[in-house]
Amino acid sequence: MRTAHRPGWTTAVASAAGYLLVLDLVGVNVALPDMRHRLHADLAGVQWAVDAYAVALAVLLLPAGALADRLGRRRMFLSGLAAFTAASLACALAPSVVALDVLRAVQGCGAAVLYGTASPLLAAAYPAGRARNRAIGVFAAASGAAVATGPLAGGTLTELFGWRAIFLLNVPLGLAALAIALPAVRESKDPRPRPFDPVATACLTAALGGAMWALTEGPRLGWAAPGVLLPLAAAGAGAAGLALRRVPDPMIDLSLLRNPLYAANAAAAFAYHAAGAGALGYFSLYVQGEMRTSPGTAGLWFLAYSLPALATPLLLGRIAHRFPPAVLVALSPLLTAVSSLLLLAACPSRSWPAMVPGFVAGGLAGIGNLVSSQVALASAPPERAGVAGGITNTAKQAGIAAGVAVLGVPYRLDGLGAMLATAACIAVLGALPAGRLLVRRRARDGEASGEPAQRPSPSPSTGGL
Repeated sequence: MRTAHRPGWTTAVASAAGYLLVLDLVGVNVALPDMRHRLHADLAGVQWAVDAYAVALAVLLLPAGALADRLGRRRMFLSGLAAFTAASLACALAPSVVALDVLRAVQGCGAAVLYGTASPLLAAAYPAGRARNRAIGVFAAASGAAVATGPLAGGTLTELFGWRAIFLLNVPLGLAALAIALPAVRESKDPRPRPFDPVATACLTAALGGAMWALTEGPRLGWAAPGVLLPLAAAGAGAAGLALRRVPDPMIDLSLLRNPLYAANAAAAFAYHAAGAGALGYFSLYVQGEMRTSPGTAGLWFLAYSLPALATPLLLGRIAHRFPPAVLVALSPLLTAVSSLLLLAACPSRSWPAMVPGFVAGGLAGIGNLVSSQVALASAPPERAGVAGGITNTAKQAGIAAGVAVLGVPYRLDGLGAMLATAACIAVLGALPAGRLLVRRRARDGEASGEPAQRPSPSPSTGGL
């Protein structure tokens, strides 16, 4: 078919997949109260409805990309799309919260394959240059559009049809994407793929999965319970194994973290997603619980967050290169901290207009989605670009999963205020490594005798966009 020779179709199906992945992460937050009510679930149960998806997505991103390089990106993309669509239907039919949590993990596996192969498919469809940059921009904009429309779509569907409608929506969209992708997407493989590392994958799975399980179940079971201590031990063993593993071409190359800017960027990406995206679900529970707001109205209110989150990367993307990279890296978690503190001050009034400034500040922090990818690629050698981007994307998804788990503890113990204060602390901690780089840079500039401070040229320690 002629469509097989049109790379625009590849952009379309990759962007549709990116939209669905983020929609299922953001839109589900608004439906959590309805899930909890209709499935007679506790807070930990609905936490796992988000965490199971996010953890599976975070753990399998790098392995999915490595397998796609070996087995074929089109083949893996189609497999992931089929798995994601089938799991969405199964989630919609889930009879209990336990079944839903398990199926969300399966859905996250499909999402990881889609997310891990979409960018390589675009790179294979377009030669390096403006056409490829435009295609990647469209793909990123699709994810931003999901952030903007997810709360409204999730709230409207939940109010009209119940939480199951969010997952049912994926089925016709997924089938349509499959119908287009089958004839339209070309197969491609990496002639020299990085080796698949099952040991590293197992260590990463143990580290993330064990930590998330312990953080989610610890407050309920008790921190000394075997069901908490064993996952914590597995997490520690997995992290140690990952740090100590030595192979010639590692799939998870932790040596990149020796670059101060790369490490600061990864920390900021983790903290921004943990404090920002991780808090959305609990804020949704508060808005629809304490404030007695309908899901549809809550979705409209969340536009105060999601519209700035969509617009900020588009508006600032063209001028971001004018600022020192460390400033941009620190900006996103700092804005998230400001957002959390503004919401903390406004929540006692239970007035939505009073909360708008906090949500706008949180949306402006969406610049982090643009900056994290740019800095990761700019601060790593070109031959490690794929691994560098993969580790940063994993940090983002792990941040979401960790945020949902960690912020659930203060939310259970002392409500929304304690959760927001904890989120602000996480965000500030995430900005500290980049702040340290800025302090060091000013100290170096101050040593220049009799000359005004000049912006240094990009280097491995300061980076460049």
